[in-house]
Amino acid sequence: MPSNMNRNTLALLVVQVSSLLISTHAACEAECTTKDATNDFSFQYTGRCTPDTFNDKITNTETHECLVCLYNVDKAVSLTSIDSVVQSLCEDAYAADVFSYTDIARKGAQFDNEYYSGGGEWNYEIETASGEDILAYDASRVDDIYYYEAQRKVIEFPENIESFNPFNRENSFNGIQDLDGCDLNAAFCCFAQDRQAGDNNGNCATPYEYNCIDKDPADNTNICYIDHARSGNSGFSIFGDLQTGKENIEGSVHCHGFTWGDDPLSQDNVYKGNLLFYVSMYDHMTQRGYVRNIPGSPMCACAENMAVVTRADCTQVQVDEKVTFRWTVADSSLEAVVYIDDIDYNACTGLDANNNLLERARKLEDIGALAEEKVTAIEEILVGSTAGKCNAAIETFLGTKNVSRID
Repeated sequence: MPSNMNRNTLALLVVQVSSLLISTHAACEAECTTKDATNDFSFQYTGRCTPDTFNDKITNTETHECLVCLYNVDKAVSLTSIDSVVQSLCEDAYAADVFSYTDIARKGAQFDNEYYSGGGEWNYEIETASGEDILAYDASRVDDIYYYEAQRKVIEFPENIESFNPFNRENSFNGIQDLDGCDLNAAFCCFAQDRQAGDNNGNCATPYEYNCIDKDPADNTNICYIDHARSGNSGFSIFGDLQTGKENIEGSVHCHGFTWGDDPLSQDNVYKGNLLFYVSMYDHMTQRGYVRNIPGSPMCACAENMAVVTRADCTQVQVDEKVTFRWTVADSSLEAVVYIDDIDYNACTGLDANNNLLERARKLEDIGALAEEKVTAIEEILVGSTAGKCNAAIETFLGTKNVSRID
């Protein structure tokens, strides 16, 4: 008797599965004229996983209609646009295989938070005469991550790190409140010290105990002011002389960042965690020895939480990808899978200048990828290198504190 029950149960299961396949095929029979939904199928193209690229590569409208129908069956929704389907599938595809930011240093949350604030061993230590605290050894994992992960995989953007997920309702630019993540779609670092000799960057030299104490990075910006209220503190620091008009009184500082479009699938949005890792840990720390923060400001953070400066250099990515769209009959699932061939890190192309963070944001606005109000807000943080702009920004800021200049 039990064996008959098992055979009956198995037969019932087969009937149910067959019925499901038939119902899926029947539901999408009119739409899937180029694909057989009762069998697994897939197709692939070379390029980004975005609606625009998909429509450029896969032009058959019957295939579009089939995917929309199968997606609706899979997700129990009722989308009508292939763009909406591809958008959802691609967002899931990029999120499916992400390298955790905490696995870069593997030293814990406190270490990561201290590092991006400008503290901790990677920022404070200088190589000794006895061969201790050698950056290339202590941070050797950064090189490993660059070669084995950062050029082949999406790295998550670390919203668990305080500098990149601040919440301060009192902090706003151009009416955009500091609520969650990087609200202006931009982040940058400002480095105040060079701790590594022999890399042709900065003025740290050997012997370290004599020639690498409080040494400078290559100067590429001026600090205008720091509003400590942005980090929940009080007070401010001014780096200009309004009486004499003198600017650049802070010494050598090097700022470098990145920005991304509003679309979650825009290239630098998907890979903004990669960009943060590359700019902060790889390109500037291990390759140049640039570390430490400007006092009162994080070393690296969302733009709205950084010091107001004249400019910052900028990096963007160029990614080679292959995308597969796959229908699997067994579980009636439709998915996109992204294979990353290579990720290159290049100086940004901007609207009127390259390797310039503000000009990159302006270019994204020009092509409709970044909201105008966000670019206007970024212009309040990266105020421009023309003589007098830094002090003008200081005077405007002081006016918000009811402080006026006495001539």
